[in-house]
Amino acid sequence: MYASISADIVASTSLSVNETIRLKRAIEELLGLLEKEFPGFWGRLVKGDYLECILPEPRKIFRIALILKTFIKAFDVSLTKYNQQFVTFGIRIAIGIGVMRIVEKAEGIMDGKAIYLSGRGLEKTNSTAKGTMIFCADNMEAYQGVNTVVLLTDALINDATRRQCNVLYYKLLGMNESDIASRMGIRQPAVSQHSKSAKWYCIEEALRYFENLKFEGYE
Repeated sequence: MYASISADIVASTSLSVNETIRLKRAIEELLGLLEKEFPGFWGRLVKGDYLECILPEPRKIFRIALILKTFIKAFDVSLTKYNQQFVTFGIRIAIGIGVMRIVEKAEGIMDGKAIYLSGRGLEKTNSTAKGTMIFCADNMEAYQGVNTVVLLTDALINDATRRQCNVLYYKLLGMNESDIASRMGIRQPAVSQHSKSAKWYCIEEALRYFENLKFEGYE
């Protein structure tokens, strides 16, 4: 059983050339970090604003999706009337669960049910009006509750500020507040306040729920 992510940057063409280049490099660095943090993870950036990721441990895919989301939303850009969609939503993500026929990084091949489902799911989320994250599996009845948790968590992050997303990003990577404060160059009480304002306690509970699921029945 595999989990996959298909994602694209929201309103990527609204960024300046310099911002686009910086974002591409930052995402590539993040994908390298995720490979180290999550065994078996493979992610790639396609055409500059489209991501595909695969993981053989489905229970960790939601955390990875939230890491991607908060990382993109924490990316520093100059706010203009054209890039407000990017600043608010950052990225659209579809999570797929299923078997994979072939995962061959050396050949650049991802092929199977999981990546097919996430790709098709992303096509359905072509509007930000109904959220920017979706969970996809063949068994519709089995995953409906999971999708609700994913949608609600996504809504919380869409409401978070850039600074709050920065804190959430580090928390999702498992850093404590003291280390986050040092990394961000702010005081620990400020980290705690950002965490509280962004409803980290709700996000943490959603993660706990997802990471305790048994996905064998979600094909």
